[in-house]
Amino acid sequence: MVATSFITRTLVSIAVGAAAVGGTLLAPAAAEAAPATTRVIVMPGQALGGVSLAPAYGQLVDYLTAQGYPSQLLDLKGEDIERDAATIGASVEKLHKQHPNDKIALVAHSISGITSRTYLKLGDGHRLVDTYIAMGTAQYGSPASCTADIARENCPGTPFLRKLNAGDDTPGTTKYFGLRNAREYADGHLDGGQCRVTPMPEVAGVPTDFQHTYEPFDRNAWKLIATSLGGTCKGTYVDDPDGKLTARGSMLPDAPMYREYRG
Repeated sequence: MVATSFITRTLVSIAVGAAAVGGTLLAPAAAEAAPATTRVIVMPGQALGGVSLAPAYGQLVDYLTAQGYPSQLLDLKGEDIERDAATIGASVEKLHKQHPNDKIALVAHSISGITSRTYLKLGDGHRLVDTYIAMGTAQYGSPASCTADIARENCPGTPFLRKLNAGDDTPGTTKYFGLRNAREYADGHLDGGQCRVTPMPEVAGVPTDFQHTYEPFDRNAWKLIATSLGGTCKGTYVDDPDGKLTARGSMLPDAPMYREYRG
């Protein structure tokens, strides 16, 4: 739709413009420029109105690379979570073969956080992934997914989510981080060991309805991601027992049908 395309272009323009505030845009750094041992795969959330926001994520990729974490972008369709999880697995395997002595980290926004965790847990990806950082991911489901044209699996209570969240949410030795701002539908919590870097402050000048979409373009978020990649928890480390967390309990006041989920 024309309106949706306009909104998408506007968001990309805002993201690129914000990245330039305070100086010139960061130039892409060579992958081998820094003696880093952690290589990052960055994944956008689902498309907005069928248009991918991946081009705007280049600034985040460049920033992390410049910080000593060689990064690359993986744009997923978001139409089939399990199929996309297999795509992540193939990318991780390839990166591991190219750099067998390096660590691998996944940085995922929104629904890609669910897709990544599907690979980590159901695809045994935790064997190869050292760090998992999810931004704005409704780990126990989002009411918004119940009526979306894609990613319906992420509607709270679906068989897929029950399977994903059965048992330990954070398997293996992978380090799990959850980031979100105050304008989310869900808290993004996982049981097991997780560093909860929440909530990040709202970004001035960005409409409330787009705070979630804007998270990967927020320089404050970039710094927190880099700190997390370094192994530091700039939040609260929590180790909740299995069974404590529920979709109903994860809903935040801004979520659609908040009263229904909170009882």
